[in-house]
Amino acid sequence: MTPGEVLAVRYGTLAATKGDLYHQYESSEPQSLDYFFWVLRYDDFTVLVDSGFDPAVAARRGRKCLIAPVDAVAGLGLPPVTRVVVTHFHYDHIGNLPAFADAELLVPERELEFWPGDHDPAFDGHVEAAEVAWIAAAQPSTYAGGDEVAPGVTALSLPGHSPGQMGLVMDGLVLASDAVHFYEELEQRRPFWVFTDLAAMRASYDMLEAAGGVMVPGHDPLVMERFPRAGEHAVRLA
Repeated sequence: MTPGEVLAVRYGTLAATKGDLYHQYESSEPQSLDYFFWVLRYDDFTVLVDSGFDPAVAARRGRKCLIAPVDAVAGLGLPPVTRVVVTHFHYDHIGNLPAFADAELLVPERELEFWPGDHDPAFDGHVEAAEVAWIAAAQPSTYAGGDEVAPGVTALSLPGHSPGQMGLVMDGLVLASDAVHFYEELEQRRPFWVFTDLAAMRASYDMLEAAGGVMVPGHDPLVMERFPRAGEHAVRLA
């Protein structure tokens, strides 16, 4: 079994420049950063990949919310969400998990080890402590690279941006999540400015290319142009 439909849902955006978003890169060229979560639709159930940012957190951080992620899910007319697969613990990927508390929660084992534990506090600006604590208290199931996280969907370990960053591989498609934010990041080997291990992030670029298939970056506005529309806020990836 494989997903009958795979959607990317755009729920937020940030106006910035390439100099703002790339590591040690001087440029005033505008570059929008869009926020997505992903939907794996099966015949009678749905697997949600990440849950977007909390709109209140986004407002505090200066991000524009186009539609509350929970409302976006409700508007898609999906079968019941029975599982949420988290790719990493940054605030824009775990912000609405309590809304799906009845679903099974599956998180990267390395993320669950790293973020609630002892780590360099310099990284803490990219997470919300209360959201990480909620995950830890929920005692979620964990997964690692190579594990099947949904029918026909395999996890790919892509550390660097975050220690336990995961992508998802399915028939002809690779959801990179934040292992790659923009197409240009991979094509030019131009690192994003947020990382815990720069060398590991660069190595993950090579792993993504080796995986083959159509690669979908985590934050590129071009995703909304390169795939067919599936409503106001979504495109159909497969």
